[in-house]
Amino acid sequence: MNEMLKYLEDFPVQCEQAVQITKKYPIDVKRYDSIHQVVVCGMGGSAAGGDLLKSYLQREANIPIEVNRGYLLPQYVGENTLVFAISYSGNTEETLSAYQDALSRSAKIIAITSGGKLKELCQKDGIDVIEIIGGMPPRATFGYLFFPMVTLLERLGLIGSKEEEIRETIQNLQLLCKQYNPRSKANLAKELSERIKGHFLLIYAPEHLAACAVRWKNQFNENSKSVAFFSLLPEMNHNEIEVWASGSEFTKKFYLIFLRDSAENERIKQRIIITESIIKDKVAGVQHVTSSGKSLLSRLHSLVYLSDWVSTYLALISSVDPIPTPMINLLKKRLSQL
Repeated sequence: MNEMLKYLEDFPVQCEQAVQITKKYPIDVKRYDSIHQVVVCGMGGSAAGGDLLKSYLQREANIPIEVNRGYLLPQYVGENTLVFAISYSGNTEETLSAYQDALSRSAKIIAITSGGKLKELCQKDGIDVIEIIGGMPPRATFGYLFFPMVTLLERLGLIGSKEEEIRETIQNLQLLCKQYNPRSKANLAKELSERIKGHFLLIYAPEHLAACAVRWKNQFNENSKSVAFFSLLPEMNHNEIEVWASGSEFTKKFYLIFLRDSAENERIKQRIIITESIIKDKVAGVQHVTSSGKSLLSRLHSLVYLSDWVSTYLALISSVDPIPTPMINLLKKRLSQL
């Protein structure tokens, strides 16, 4: 079995472990009084959890949650900002730079990492650090990077109890794991990978599923080395839909994947139906994928988890190893020589 498939089968356990690791961490709650906003700093797989956190809590949290991908922080970051510095390896240069920027502004920082330079800095600077299990590709550690943030926000009193939703989410992931693993005969993930093989991929999703759309795009890029893009509704109805007017040979190279939510807005539902009717004859194919689960947390994770399986199966049937990232490594090597 490919190593990535093993990581995917272990994902529900990973989520449970992440929660337990964070619950046991001896954090001083009083240290984090008067938080006015949360900023998640990370790149790639280490930023994906921040995207989902924002999508999950944006209609509930009384404070804004933003994701920062870059070397410097927004001007508003200060002593009333909680900064999650997330780098799975602990050596992501953009995150290390953002960490130093946050430190210089007296922001309240919590790091999530498996070690590296970030852990060293936190220990030197007296910063709380949640240490997670290392040795995996960052994109395979979504649970380790996401659930500590939710658990910490709950412990700090910034959001309500999420224990029931987390339990339901993990149970749903366990069920989906049985459906998507290689031993399953009726396997949506494997079937979808076979349909989309050889095409450019375009993921369309409602705004509240933006984090899932980004994840699908990134997982296709990294795991199967596929060309993939994403756009959101209703915004794409005001511009991008015009791209399909020609119905040319080029547009026929695209396979569209609509991410759907079982609790999506009725008006969005109608927009998706009409959008598909307008462009379905101008592309190679269309697939709708609907979330599963009761809570929003569970539904979001169901879509994230499916993207992991589909992109991995697509890699394997395309004779691509989903683990190595040679182009990313080449870029890092050249940057290190400057």
